[in-house]
Amino acid sequence: MRKLLITILSISFFLTQSLRAEGIYIGIDYLNNKIDTGVTNISSNLDEKDTGYSLYAGMPINENLDIEVSYQDFGEASLSGVSGNQFKYGSTTYQFTTTATIAAEANSYGIAAKPKYNINDNITVYGKLGIHSWESTLSVNAATGSANVTEDGTDIFYGAGIQVAFNNLSARVGYTIYDLDGEDVDSINAGLAYKF
Repeated sequence: MRKLLITILSISFFLTQSLRAEGIYIGIDYLNNKIDTGVTNISSNLDEKDTGYSLYAGMPINENLDIEVSYQDFGEASLSGVSGNQFKYGSTTYQFTTTATIAAEANSYGIAAKPKYNINDNITVYGKLGIHSWESTLSVNAATGSANVTEDGTDIFYGAGIQVAFNNLSARVGYTIYDLDGEDVDSINAGLAYKF
């Protein structure tokens, strides 16, 4: 909770300061995610792909660099099976003893440096390098009961993309890798932004 409060206060300060700056922007991205769970499927049902979204705000520092803050919802990865189904985690093989579903969902708040290069007046290529504060929840649901475990941490993320501007609106597509304590979320994004 303390991390969430610090992140919200940081974003609020950033937005307050950026209201004085020319060229600030806000946007939303659709995310197509692959969540690395570290699980190898043997005979159960493993789904490591899901959709999510990102909300972001940015401010240009100069012609070739923006600073961007963001919130990401990565969606959910799940593993399900019936009694006798197997899966491997690390070097250990596990077996379901009852019908159950294991699901992991994650989200994060981040801040990134976004170097950019203008190909022409409308097309820009960019990179991203930043840190994000993430939280993931692992839940187990079975006929005999359920349980939840929450983990959090701070790690890096990085990516690249291309953006096309139309007056105050712009569209972008990109690819970003978010590290969650050694397990990655690979995210393809597509979205729209509005520049003030």
